[in-house]
Amino acid sequence: MAEVIRRSKPLSVSPLKTSQPLGASLAILGLNRAIPFLHGAQGCTAFAKVFLVRHFREPIPLQTSALDPISSIMGADDSLLAGLRTVCEKHQPAAVGLLTTGLTETQGTDIRQVLKVFRAGYPEFQATRIVPVNTPDFTGCLESGFTATVKAMVAEWVPQQPLAAVKMGKEGQSRQINVLCGSLLTPGDLEALRDLIERFDLHPIFIPDLADSLDGHLDAEDYQPLTTGGTPLAAFTTLGDAAATLVIGASLYPAADLLHERTGTPVHRFPHLFGLDATDRLVMTLAGIAGQAVPAGLVRQRAQLQDAMLDTHFLLGRARIAIAAEPDLLHGFSQLLADLGAEIVAAVAPTTAPILAQLPIAQIHIGDLEDLETLAREHE
Repeated sequence: MAEVIRRSKPLSVSPLKTSQPLGASLAILGLNRAIPFLHGAQGCTAFAKVFLVRHFREPIPLQTSALDPISSIMGADDSLLAGLRTVCEKHQPAAVGLLTTGLTETQGTDIRQVLKVFRAGYPEFQATRIVPVNTPDFTGCLESGFTATVKAMVAEWVPQQPLAAVKMGKEGQSRQINVLCGSLLTPGDLEALRDLIERFDLHPIFIPDLADSLDGHLDAEDYQPLTTGGTPLAAFTTLGDAAATLVIGASLYPAADLLHERTGTPVHRFPHLFGLDATDRLVMTLAGIAGQAVPAGLVRQRAQLQDAMLDTHFLLGRARIAIAAEPDLLHGFSQLLADLGAEIVAAVAPTTAPILAQLPIAQIHIGDLEDLETLAREHE
């Protein structure tokens, strides 16, 4: 079991941590015709927008209540109501992610109560689905914000199945597969995962689907104020019809538990999909759900992967590597590099998480990129 060493510095130098609102926004961007709405100062949203645009090189729809000093002190409910009305009236989104920031969390804004007031005052926007999520900047990280938002989606939009339906086993009766996708998966990862699942004649529903919304495709129109592509909201009502649920990323296990409670769909948990063992387990799980043999093409690709791992042994065997990443991603990279024979001499995560104790490393430090540099020098 790895020892988790908490930070002792009074400040961050070259911060590793990105904020919860950014992670929550990323999750909302995986929905079709959706827009994240950050309740806070304009700078909070500007940072998230610039960060995501630079990373994905795509237009990123984000809106803000743009609090000024007066509303921050005297009360921001009117700014939030006006912002929601403008977004719903002007853009007519299918979904809005209502996210808090450090400013409004410190102020004590009750976004769920404000949402009730909005629903009562503007009944014409009842068709717009709004999911409120508390995501303060001063705690957590991108991964925890992403996780909280996915769990909120399940809680708000997945209907409770009748008790008789929950008790019935669904495996073998449906070709649909629910996939809860953690923040460690990129749009490219999701594209590859979709292809893999479809090889077993199964139909995956990704929650959320960044591969469809942030994959770099060109639209017929020059500008869209909402997400194009992603998981349609109608898909949430069909999650109970699936043969099984795959959850990728240990941070999403609570969301998977809630989905299982609502639908009774069997859950298969994967902390990550890095390395041969994790991929083998995924492939055999899919073969069991589909009730068919592993396709010959996948068997061939596995042999190619084994050969590549053998070929890189002289490069990666006993290589000394330092890693800084969010908990789920850190777990995956650590396991993959350990399987390849590398030695992890330093590991840094932005926040604590239960999965960190399972890493194949002696110690994990909670810190920043300066800590990573210091640890790497100490182990040269």
